[in-house]
Amino acid sequence: MTSRTQSLVFALAIGAVAASAVHGQQRQRIPTYAELRGEGIFSSGRSTTLAGGGVVVPAGNYTRVSVDAELGAEMQSSETRVAGRVDLVARFLLDPLREMPWGISLGGGLSVPYGQGQRGVQPLMTAVIDVEGRRGRRFTPALQVGLGGGTRVALVFRASPSAWR
Repeated sequence: MTSRTQSLVFALAIGAVAASAVHGQQRQRIPTYAELRGEGIFSSGRSTTLAGGGVVVPAGNYTRVSVDAELGAEMQSSETRVAGRVDLVARFLLDPLREMPWGISLGGGLSVPYGQGQRGVQPLMTAVIDVEGRRGRRFTPALQVGLGGGTRVALVFRASPSAWR
């Protein structure tokens, strides 16, 4: 991803959060909820498998901000190392009230990877697209695809309220 594209994604994510905050007094109270995730990140010559969880904080009717931490393994050539990642992602939901069976959201933010042998903290810009399915008894499943340190594919289970995504 070019630096210009990264800047645009970051600006859109911040803009979505700011726009939601401006209309904060008009929104209904949506509770904070948990999410669990399993993720694969693929880049040239390297693949990373991670599992973890985090919290999703509603920043308005249409915006969700999530903070997640994951731990797993990174495979490069024939070497396997411990890897981890912390993400801060703001998503804009196109159907926050579950009026359709499938929900789509677009988002962006920052991702801070950790790996053995890595020097210093190197935050990365991240862009994601989510497709959420129908809510089960306790969780809403979602498939998240994006960019940030490589191509990202995640299966996410969110404990969102039954009336909201």
